[in-house]
Amino acid sequence: MANSTEFEQIEAVLAIDPAAEAERIEEFIRAQLETYQRSGIAIGLSGGLDSAVTAALAVRAVGAEQVILVNLPERDSALVHQQHARAFARHLGAWLEVIPITPILRSAGTYRLLPLRFIPGRRLRAWLVGWAKRKFLRRANDSLLADRLRPPENQFIARGNAYAIAKHRFRMVVLYQYAERHHLMVAGAANRTEWLTGTFSKWGVDHCADVMPILHLYRSQVEALGAALDLPDYLLTKPAAPDVIPGVNDKAALLGGFETVDRVLAGLDLGLEPSVLAGVYPEELVARLVELRSLSGHMRESPHALIP
Repeated sequence: MANSTEFEQIEAVLAIDPAAEAERIEEFIRAQLETYQRSGIAIGLSGGLDSAVTAALAVRAVGAEQVILVNLPERDSALVHQQHARAFARHLGAWLEVIPITPILRSAGTYRLLPLRFIPGRRLRAWLVGWAKRKFLRRANDSLLADRLRPPENQFIARGNAYAIAKHRFRMVVLYQYAERHHLMVAGAANRTEWLTGTFSKWGVDHCADVMPILHLYRSQVEALGAALDLPDYLLTKPAAPDVIPGVNDKAALLGGFETVDRVLAGLDLGLEPSVLAGVYPEELVARLVELRSLSGHMRESPHALIP
């Protein structure tokens, strides 16, 4: 059983001074832009909170005229995310480029991986995905994002993995092509919660960047920072949606709620034993996070190679 001091350490890790943290990140962004000697910053603006916080900090750091926001929708994207990206770009006074990647995905054969192309309408596609999850996933509380980290037991899971991850990988290529063309530094928007649980796409737009200004922050800390930055309510109250497959809409629901998840992850970061954490937090949740942290380890490493 953990003592109170250990759990006070968890709370101390998660507690941030938003104003001081924002200033620290802004200085980091300015320093990195000088190091890269780029003309400005490119950020993939998804319409979600993480990329919005990153964009807001970048604008505060170097000014809106040096920040280019890039929205990369495709056929399965919910329209609300593009609407929020447009509204937030106007809120910041930054330029927004909208580059649809549907033609790229179609040419690459991505949409042929799942039968969703035969289903008219996003609602029916989401229903089909929900039915497939109930039929093919090993555990009722799993999702495609979690099950993809284990060896797939069937072709639906394998093809679903390829279907989802390809979208963020093509987004990465398009964003970098745009950034290189305009001599911009790419700022990514991954947070520590998704980084530690593997709920991102390896080599995707949520993984590859020149700088990752909020990677050290757990999702609940990003939410606190977003509130301090006075982000609009439509972002602060919005679920963390992967937006790659209809019906897979909330990372928080997948993981078990960010506030509790972040406390468990912070405890693991502090070196607390899972059995100790399971004495306070739901045992099933602790076990799931330990598993995800272990299975996703390779996603946080450089490619392995034999060194001569």
